[in-house]
Amino acid sequence: MTYFSYTDHIALSYGKEQEPSTGAEQQTIAKFYNLHKALYERIRSRHLDLHPHWQKSNIISNESATSPMSTTALTLPYFRSFEQAQMVEKLMGIDISPTQNNIYPYRHPVIELRLAPDHFAIELVLSPYAVWDQQNLIGKLELERHRMTLRSLLRSMDTDYAFGFWEGTGFSDMHLTTWQLTHGKVMDEWMQTFADGQDWLRFGVWYEPEHPALEDESIVSEAFARVNELYTLYDFMLWTSNNNFHSFYEKRQRYLRRVYA
Repeated sequence: MTYFSYTDHIALSYGKEQEPSTGAEQQTIAKFYNLHKALYERIRSRHLDLHPHWQKSNIISNESATSPMSTTALTLPYFRSFEQAQMVEKLMGIDISPTQNNIYPYRHPVIELRLAPDHFAIELVLSPYAVWDQQNLIGKLELERHRMTLRSLLRSMDTDYAFGFWEGTGFSDMHLTTWQLTHGKVMDEWMQTFADGQDWLRFGVWYEPEHPALEDESIVSEAFARVNELYTLYDFMLWTSNNNFHSFYEKRQRYLRRVYA
């Protein structure tokens, strides 16, 4: 039996017309939270620097890093610690509220587990609102050795991941698989079109409802394997004081201004 049944997927189709504190959707939220507890235990045991939302009521929510709008999907984001998120948002010039309620996962690289009416997905998402990290990634990829490192990381991953720049919780035909992305100069050509502050960058795997990999006895292992694999990319792109390539981004921007002046 799959962990999330068709009933769980259908429950999300009701959207905001059904109170989330009652009925089938609340049972699905409880299931998702239990999955988080089992998964996060493994994340911590492997010392992955990933954290759920610091407010327990927001660990499972309807807000996705793939969309600026609240969705019918349920999401579980893992991202920076609260203290790291505060620091990065200050670097972005965002005023931090004394109530500490205005820090949002979508402003940071996120590994998001998402349950929607038509899919279950595990994705690394870098939204255009995470502009500090987007700029850092663009700067890092100015260096050939880091482009080679990224290509090597992608080649070490399963070939069923989907990569693209689209927005929203739906799946887009405008995507590449891992296999396609790592052949020839495809990765370089796609990343040259990536625009910080405008594009969503996402890389993940999608499962149809009641996929065999999501059976009760295997879903935690499956989810952790995917999160662990995506973490290598997350760690590659995440801005830290030891992974700071903003000077290369600024150099690139000065060059482009001269070219198009």
